[in-house]
Amino acid sequence: MKWENLTDRQKVLDKAIEHCGIKLDKSEACLRKVMAAIGAGAAEADYVQSRIALRLRTAELLDSVDTWVENTEKMLDRFEKDDEEWRRKGRKLGIDF
Repeated sequence: MKWENLTDRQKVLDKAIEHCGIKLDKSEACLRKVMAAIGAGAAEADYVQSRIALRLRTAELLDSVDTWVENTEKMLDRFEKDDEEWRRKGRKLGIDF
């Protein structure tokens, strides 16, 4: 659901979820705590649950991307060290790589 397509109430609830200070998870207890903290009514439970799920998926994806970037940086560092090793070996043999 695009931000532009949300109602004003949904936008308010969404922002409140972000700032409620509750550690989010998929449990019913978490949903109840968040709903109480943000003042959501029973009819809004599905929406709140969907936004919690969206935040959890986003956090998981960001963690995955961070890990991928970290691993890529490590790999590039290894390539750089390997290249320097080959340059050093080449210089000993009189070859300029």
